[in-house]
Amino acid sequence: MPENKAFVRELGAELRQLRERAGLSQRELTTRAGISSNSRVSELESGQRLLRQDELGRIFDVLEVGHADRERLLSLARSAEGPGELNVGAPGVGRTLAKLIDYEQAATRITDASPLLIPGLLQTSHYAKAIMNGESDTDMRVTLRAGRRDILTRRNPCELVAFIDSEALIRPVGPPDVMADQLRHVLELAERPNVTVQVVSSTHPGFHPMLGGAFELIEFAKARPVVLLDHQRSSTFLWEEAEVLEYIEMAERIRREVAMTPKESVEVIAGIVHGMETT
Repeated sequence: MPENKAFVRELGAELRQLRERAGLSQRELTTRAGISSNSRVSELESGQRLLRQDELGRIFDVLEVGHADRERLLSLARSAEGPGELNVGAPGVGRTLAKLIDYEQAATRITDASPLLIPGLLQTSHYAKAIMNGESDTDMRVTLRAGRRDILTRRNPCELVAFIDSEALIRPVGPPDVMADQLRHVLELAERPNVTVQVVSSTHPGFHPMLGGAFELIEFAKARPVVLLDHQRSSTFLWEEAEVLEYIEMAERIRREVAMTPKESVEVIAGIVHGMETT
């Protein structure tokens, strides 16, 4: 069964930190834990390979991992064992979507900058269907998108920071009732302590990072963050530390210099909804 690489990376990052804290090299850990080769430990720490649970148990013993941390790491390992990258939809789009779901499930914080549409994690099913109307796998993709939203309402929810261009709030990609329901949904989610919505005025002077296109910055507890650049027919993940750092800085600039405050943003959205309801 394919592994969920997001959880493998998170587990590997934690184990690397524990090994370094113990003052052991990868080779020393490999020898003491009775792992067949140093490359297998290296691949685990880099998030490329998941070891068997008995091997992980021996590594935990060598690193003197306590009971609570051991159970938490084993839970990460079980999450990493499946379902992993599913074969969903068209080959190119399907692999990217499946990988995105993996990463979002493991994420602790997501920053979504959306200059054209309401961010995917905030979309209602009707709004998503209006966007995807005409695609051969619309129903399946809408169902998957609805499932993605669970990370915002689960027991230990992911934090979401959503930057939305003001034009996206009024762009009629769906009928008036769909648009009004969509904005009400954004307001409801914005009440949650883990969801921050900030509107970027379409008339903000000068060039700013939102004008460069949509991006999703996905951060994890231990593993390095990744960035998704998603377009209609092509998508890519950025892994290189320098590239990801640029997007971290862009997100901070949007938050600090460009976007309205969360309070102002909610007031703007509520005003648009009121206008829709009285016309």
